[in-house]
Amino acid sequence: MRFESVDRLPCVEWAPWWDQTIARWKREGLPQDLEGVTEIQEYFGLAPIARVRIGPKKCSCPEPAYHGAPLATTEAEYEALRPHLFPSPEILDQTAIEASVARQAKGELLIWVTLEGFFWFPRTLFGIEKHLLAFYEAPALMKAMNEDVLDYNLRMLEAFCAMCTPDFMTFAEDMSYNHGPMIGKELFDEFMAPYYARIVPALEARKVPIVIDSDGDIAALISWYEQVGIKGFLPLERQAGCDIAAMRERHPDVRFIGAFDKMVMHKGEGAMRAEFERLLPVMRQGGYIPSVDHQTPPGVALDDYRLYVRLLEEYCERAAQ
Repeated sequence: MRFESVDRLPCVEWAPWWDQTIARWKREGLPQDLEGVTEIQEYFGLAPIARVRIGPKKCSCPEPAYHGAPLATTEAEYEALRPHLFPSPEILDQTAIEASVARQAKGELLIWVTLEGFFWFPRTLFGIEKHLLAFYEAPALMKAMNEDVLDYNLRMLEAFCAMCTPDFMTFAEDMSYNHGPMIGKELFDEFMAPYYARIVPALEARKVPIVIDSDGDIAALISWYEQVGIKGFLPLERQAGCDIAAMRERHPDVRFIGAFDKMVMHKGEGAMRAEFERLLPVMRQGGYIPSVDHQTPPGVALDDYRLYVRLLEEYCERAAQ
């Protein structure tokens, strides 16, 4: 990811598989006792990654739906909910983190931290529709939420990095769909950029590579984030029109993870090889780690995935030749 020469690219799977995918594979021969993501990664011979999500809402209050459901749409509702949203660093599982750090030190494990970004977090409280309206109807409340989550992220980052420096981190954002960003550049500059400008230096000081995790077509977003010092993106969904070669041409020093079209994984070796051939020129340029462009769907059989991993290993070696 530093655009340096390597003996091979790392074989990783950043996105866990659908639960339905794992259920299918267990019917097809995946050992029944495999449960955790890291265990399954190691079973397939992939580089294991321990992911730690550090987010608000670890509390007894109602948990919002994954992509947001109305919990706090007014200042009064937010103030009532706010005392429950930002737990202390003691919620970090120190024992589990220390076990991962021991493996990291031996070169056996990658550690990845995810923080909630400044589009994602307000959406979980407003709900999807009210969130998009809030940029215009509740700007002060939106900024108060982001000020709070910025402070929380900085506190939690300091506590985590006292135990371990992660190999990379992601900001959960999901702020695009298959036709581009859900907001325009002016709203990004007002409601998101100021908060990123304050947390990016804290990550850079610890030499933690920063990656934005947004589904959909992110082509327009790349330059927005470059302006706040972020030059890493995943998953580059092919079905949303993401073209990694075009993105690399426009942004030669930006780092990418993902981009392998999951929709070809059930179509046999020829289709998978053709997809790897599409990615190979960028793989050879560095600054890019190939991986499925989102969770492997349940239409992919266990033998399909074994073939995918074999081809991934082959092309990760070819990319370094």
